[in-house]
Amino acid sequence: MRRTEDSFGKDKKYARLEISSYWIPTKESAKKITLIQIECALNKPYPLLKNRTPFEDTIIHKNASNFFEMSPYLKRASFFKYYQRMLPLNDREFTYRSVYSKTGGLLNIFNPRIKEAMDNKLKELMNKYEHKKEAIGIWRDTASELWSNLPPKLVWAGGAYIENQLLKDFLEQLTDRMRGRGFDSNGDCLISSIKFLREWQFKPNRVCFWKAPVDAIIEERQRVYERKLSFLQKMQIETDFS
Repeated sequence: MRRTEDSFGKDKKYARLEISSYWIPTKESAKKITLIQIECALNKPYPLLKNRTPFEDTIIHKNASNFFEMSPYLKRASFFKYYQRMLPLNDREFTYRSVYSKTGGLLNIFNPRIKEAMDNKLKELMNKYEHKKEAIGIWRDTASELWSNLPPKLVWAGGAYIENQLLKDFLEQLTDRMRGRGFDSNGDCLISSIKFLREWQFKPNRVCFWKAPVDAIIEERQRVYERKLSFLQKMQIETDFS
């Protein structure tokens, strides 16, 4: 299956397009790969944006023109609509419900899309606490099985450079492992992919300086989260994730 990557390449001033061929078990996970790459790209500082991330620059200018002028090919790309959808162009980005529009990243690449109705932990907290804000404050910090034990605040934050590089490493290893193998059913194919991901994520990896990928992903997302909160506080923007 042919895949389009939003890669950072050797020239860190620009996002650039690369084409790679990966083995991917489902159409849903193929689409999620593109969305994960976009989330990572939006959290990376670029010199041409004065070392701001596209997330930050879009909020400051209330539009994404600087980012799209920096990488004009994006407007011609088939996935341009996803960039527009995922940039923080309205206030919904800062409410707790926005977490359900995020991918959950590499650790959740094969998981189905999560909807609020599936979030029993949030329902439980909403019923327990009189004030909605108090319930959300606990919920956002609580590791969730819905997102492979990531807390909602880190799902909302998204990944960045390291997670993007780990994504490519994982897809390369998955392709080497699975290509040419036969499976009894689509379900068997997906289960085998999930099992490989769960094994891969705990093995020390050179991409993240021999840390386990799961630890490196969490650490990077925590940094992204802290940077976003600091920026939003300076912009005097309130969010359910602060």
